[in-house]
Amino acid sequence: MKFHKNNNVNLQRLNTNISKDISADTKNTNKIAATVLHSITNSPQNISAAPEESLSQTVTNKPSDSPYVEGELILRVSNDAVMKQLESELEEKGIHMLRRVDQLGLIRVKLPDNMRADEMKKILSEIDDIKEVLPNVRTEIPKDVNNIPMLDHGRPITAVANKGNELLKNTDPALRAELGNNIIVALLDTGVDDTHPDLTEKTLQGYNFVDDNAITSDNNSHGTACAGIIIGAGKNPDSTTGIAPAAYLLPVKVMDDNGKGNSFAVIEGIVYAVDRGAKVINLSIGTLRDSKILREAIDYAISKGAVVIAAAGNDGEEKTLLPAGYKNVICVGAVDGAKLHAPFSNYGDKIDVVAPGVAVYTTAPDGGYKSFTGTSAAAPFVSGAVAALLSQSHNLSPAEAMEKVLNLADNLGPANYDYLFGNGIVNIKRLIEKDSDSIYDAALTTLYFEPADLVPGSETKVHFVIQNQGNRTISFGKFLYQIGEEKNDVSVRKLNVGECEDITLSWTVPSEKPEGEMRIQGYFKISEADDEPMDNGQAVILQRAEWE
Repeated sequence: MKFHKNNNVNLQRLNTNISKDISADTKNTNKIAATVLHSITNSPQNISAAPEESLSQTVTNKPSDSPYVEGELILRVSNDAVMKQLESELEEKGIHMLRRVDQLGLIRVKLPDNMRADEMKKILSEIDDIKEVLPNVRTEIPKDVNNIPMLDHGRPITAVANKGNELLKNTDPALRAELGNNIIVALLDTGVDDTHPDLTEKTLQGYNFVDDNAITSDNNSHGTACAGIIIGAGKNPDSTTGIAPAAYLLPVKVMDDNGKGNSFAVIEGIVYAVDRGAKVINLSIGTLRDSKILREAIDYAISKGAVVIAAAGNDGEEKTLLPAGYKNVICVGAVDGAKLHAPFSNYGDKIDVVAPGVAVYTTAPDGGYKSFTGTSAAAPFVSGAVAALLSQSHNLSPAEAMEKVLNLADNLGPANYDYLFGNGIVNIKRLIEKDSDSIYDAALTTLYFEPADLVPGSETKVHFVIQNQGNRTISFGKFLYQIGEEKNDVSVRKLNVGECEDITLSWTVPSEKPEGEMRIQGYFKISEADDEPMDNGQAVILQRAEWE
């Protein structure tokens, strides 16, 4: 009978006292790390976004089921010199030019209400300056998960405490105040309440591509919530301090008050932002439809030296929104306050890193505050981290900055990359102090069973994943463990910066109910003084009732 599922365990972060508990009566052993489990899920198949469909569908689909903006097209022209002439030519045929992005040679047009698809194709094929015709893909903010139950199959979902700083090891108040200095972060969203006391000093004048004006106020709250996580000033004890409070925020409104938008407005916003000096672009928005022009806008941003960060989505499925799924975008999933996978967070082989995303305390319109849940909340943490990195390393290219964020993340789940956590959770302390050799940080990142369901009398493997989360090589350490009554240790000879090791031990689950609780725990102890001792140990406690 199955009596315990691994995702329901009582997982505890333990202090240094655990080492004394485990080391008592330990014996030398030759049991050493054996196997590395590549994923805690079965290897998922690649999920590709749906391709752009035929242009006739963009005209004929009903509004209720169309992934495209009906009655609109995007035209690519041979060069921007013909834009004005082309506008007149299109108007003569009843096609109205709405917007244009000269940098990418694109025009957004509105078709007459009664124009048939075959008529549209014939007209456009006769204009030599039109090189390509594309649909305008709908975009939106991710699914609202702010009111989800705080239980996942019986496991409590933990709210993010202290604005996520402990989870990200962003614990130095003096250093934190200067993070992001003079870096412009563009927030493409529903707008921002720039009168909020925690946002007003660092929010620049932006633009509204929904209504084509300079009013970027937020009547939805989504954008304002993202803004507080990035640049919140922490004006009073009840307010919020962002990850990069010294950065500037450029609000770019590309989503309407209902959180809906389109790919053309998003590319306008991207081009606008980088042309005004933005070095970080936060996209807590997306679509499931691939958009060629959106990919081109991302490439344009990167060519201008900007790093693009996007939310994976809140469907709790093996897929990712776009542009988060594009290879040159940092795709962000969400974890809860216990660093466990948030059940709503999308997953798969496109996830790059994770960040806090459950009940994050942040800014709200009209000077208020709110609890904000979703990968929309997680992405701004990473945007803030990138702004912090760039403020200290101005010459990093977007590719180099992305590499630093991924390579200096703290492992979660099985050793190295996996489909729930990607490369792990962002470590701001190690990111900022990447060029020094000042941090010793040994960590037990994960404790899990294989198989996950424990059956009395069955053989199982207990995985303890350890990692060097500092910026200095760990020359020697001991891993102390307890599995039921057995206490022992394993020598760790050397662990390079960022390196993981999976210490895997065999265990037979007792057939009979134990007299008391059963403890499975580990502690990674190194010879040097550890700067972050609170992450050295973990434990799973099995209660007697679980044998019933």
